[in-house]
Amino acid sequence: MPIALTVAYDGTKFHGFQRQREEPTVQSVLEESLRRVNDGPTGIRGAGRTDAGVHALGQVVSFEPRVAIPLHRWPRALNGSLPRGIWVRDARWAPEGFRPVGWSTWKHYRYCMRTDDTGLPFLSEFCWYLFRPLDVGEMSRACAFLAGRRDFAAFQVTGRPVKSTVRTMYRIETNCIGGLVTVDFVADGFLYKMARSIAGTLVEIGKGTMTIEEMMAAQELGDRSRMGPTAPGHGLFLVSVGYPQGTLYHDD
Repeated sequence: MPIALTVAYDGTKFHGFQRQREEPTVQSVLEESLRRVNDGPTGIRGAGRTDAGVHALGQVVSFEPRVAIPLHRWPRALNGSLPRGIWVRDARWAPEGFRPVGWSTWKHYRYCMRTDDTGLPFLSEFCWYLFRPLDVGEMSRACAFLAGRRDFAAFQVTGRPVKSTVRTMYRIETNCIGGLVTVDFVADGFLYKMARSIAGTLVEIGKGTMTIEEMMAAQELGDRSRMGPTAPGHGLFLVSVGYPQGTLYHDD
């Protein structure tokens, strides 16, 4: 029976999640740890192919166990051989045939940015520093026009062909605490760099260099060139992934 792991990682030193031939990735490091603990080569599948520099609090990966380690001991066994920057938070049983991507019902991403000029060095790899104020109220108003089932082609960066660019945005909201501004996205799926494209567009609206009406017109046309820039990867976090109730479970 497959095991699903909940994994957190600092994406700063990794070239994304998906395995690459010559670059360090989260998948390759996890698979190397599993090779040692699981008594042989072990492939994993992830719920999200996060890009270079993107972080995770709740990435979900699955694998087939070969050794009889109790479920609750898998996180400790793997964390003992993983480098700093990757941490297995939880292990749950999954049904036969489980695929973290195909079975997910929603994903929650959060984008973080700072608008003050403190320049705190320990946040530089986790926030997009803008060093200027943003109209968070106007950004929040723009979010209301992106909620629901819509065509998000205008927020897709070319690279991965998809059958449809229509997605359902269950929740999108902007919050501000001091100089920290966050944008939370919960949707049934995301196009390539969609969250970062929306974040970059909301920043332009917050700066006053783009209007909500211009955003809506560009979305209607599906024109990526008329939206804001793609926000840097290091401000994005995969917070959590949702599955139908009872899909993943512990021994108890």
